[in-house]
Amino acid sequence: MRTAVITAVWLCILAGVSRASDFYELQIYTTDTVPQDHLMVELHTNDLFAAQGEGRTDLPIYQYHNTFEFTYGLLPWLEVGQYLCTGELGTGTYQYAGSRTKVHFGIPQTEAWPIQFGGNIEFQYMRRAAVPDPLNVEFMPIVQGYVGHFFLVADPAIEKQFSGPGTHGGLSFGPAAAVTYRLLGKWRWLEPDLEYYGDVGPATNVYGYNEQQEFIVPGFNLYLERRLEFNFGVGFGLPGTLSGQFVKATIGWEL
Repeated sequence: MRTAVITAVWLCILAGVSRASDFYELQIYTTDTVPQDHLMVELHTNDLFAAQGEGRTDLPIYQYHNTFEFTYGLLPWLEVGQYLCTGELGTGTYQYAGSRTKVHFGIPQTEAWPIQFGGNIEFQYMRRAAVPDPLNVEFMPIVQGYVGHFFLVADPAIEKQFSGPGTHGGLSFGPAAAVTYRLLGKWRWLEPDLEYYGDVGPATNVYGYNEQQEFIVPGFNLYLERRLEFNFGVGFGLPGTLSGQFVKATIGWEL
């Protein structure tokens, strides 16, 4: 079982290339969903310091983003959500950046399996001032499993652009993954984790290694109250890739 979990997760991490890293919503999806008839309200805050790469015009030098997320549980395994994105986009003014709609689900038949599966479908309609490719649709398979006290999850997103410079680039693939350690066992109020986010370019025009964005994000999850969740992390670019750092935090409350 351990071999199967580790193999599946790392194959997903390595499975392809991605679009530019999404600094409006830096989070790892699991198969868990908001309970039926409940509403989760979340705030995603990302403070980005990224270097501009040679030949790259789609990377911000500095941006500050706040994204408000509202998610409602339709069924025990299905939720729908709406994102409202805002940010200081390097122009000196704080403004509305666009919206996104998601449908997120787990596959209940896999709950008793060594590996669980789910998915997330997201429709993006952002402002051109905020992102280079404002209109797209993304499908993100979710693969997760446990190895002792370790929880592993991979989110290899498949994305299609419908406007902007990436329109004719075909499909892109966005690897993201996380490893979480249940430090206190069943009490589960503090969980250190290590997340990964990458951007190596479109499938038809992969960037050179020194123009890629590869981030490792050490952080932690905090659950001090049943309805409250908190995640914090600091992202660092891998050596040889575009230098850059960011701070991210997510706080959510279940109604």
